[in-house]
Amino acid sequence: MDLVPNIFFEKQEGQLCAQHALNALLQGNYFTAVELAEIGRRLDSQENAMLMHQGQSAQQQGSNFDDSGYFSVQVIQEALSVWNLELVPWKSEEAKKAREQPQNEVAYICNLAEHWFTLRKFTVPWRWYNLNSTQAQPSYLSETYLAMLLQQIQSENYSVFVVRGTLDESPADRLAATLPDPATFINKSSSEEKKDEPFSGRGYSLTEQQEIKVDEEEDEEIQLAKAIEASLQKPVDEKEEMRRKRLARFGG
Repeated sequence: MDLVPNIFFEKQEGQLCAQHALNALLQGNYFTAVELAEIGRRLDSQENAMLMHQGQSAQQQGSNFDDSGYFSVQVIQEALSVWNLELVPWKSEEAKKAREQPQNEVAYICNLAEHWFTLRKFTVPWRWYNLNSTQAQPSYLSETYLAMLLQQIQSENYSVFVVRGTLDESPADRLAATLPDPATFINKSSSEEKKDEPFSGRGYSLTEQQEIKVDEEEDEEIQLAKAIEASLQKPVDEKEEMRRKRLARFGG
C-alpha cells in the first residue's frame, strides 16, 4: 500500500514555498502567508529597533519577507519555535551526526535562493519522502538516496537545515508503522520480474554480463539521482543570488 495518499502535501502556489515547506513538515494546514508575513514584520521591527539602539540607521526596508512571498530562515525558525522545533545548519558542529547518518534525523528543510522544501521521515527509518511543492506529489526516498540527495543539493549551493525536536504524530506516521519496508517490496518485485522474464535467445560475454549486473544494481538509486539532478537545475537570477548570500550568513 502506498503512503502518498495519506501524506499532507501542498502543491506550489505562487511563491509560497516557505508556507508549503512548513505545512509539509508539520503535516497540516498550520500556517498561511498572512501569518508568516506578520512574523516577518515583527522580526523586522525588532531588528530595526536593535539598529537604532546601536546608533545605526533603521530606515532600510526589512529583509525577513517581501511581497513576492519570500520568507527568511529567521521567519521559518520563529514559526517552528511554537512547536519546540529548531533548525540546525548542516555545516555546523551540532549537525555532525546528521552528516554522518542523515537517515537518523526527523526532517530537513532546504533552500536555494527563494525556494524552500522539506524532506521528512514518517515513523520508521525507511520511509523518507521528498515533499518539494514543485513536484506533482511526494516522492519516496530510500536511506541511500536520501544521503545522495543531500550531498547533491549541497554541491548545488542549497542551504540545508536539520530539523531538531519531536514532530507530532500524523495520520501518515500512524499508517507508515503498519506498512512493510518499501525497499524489501521493491527488491522482491524486481526478483519476481526477472524470474518470469522469458529467455531472449541472445548470448552474452562475461564483460556484457558484468555491465548488466552493474546497471541493475544502479538502476534504483542512480536513475533517481539523475532525475532529481535534472529537476533541480534552474537559473538563478541576481535577486536569488542575493537571497543565497543572505542565507549564507546563518551557516546554511
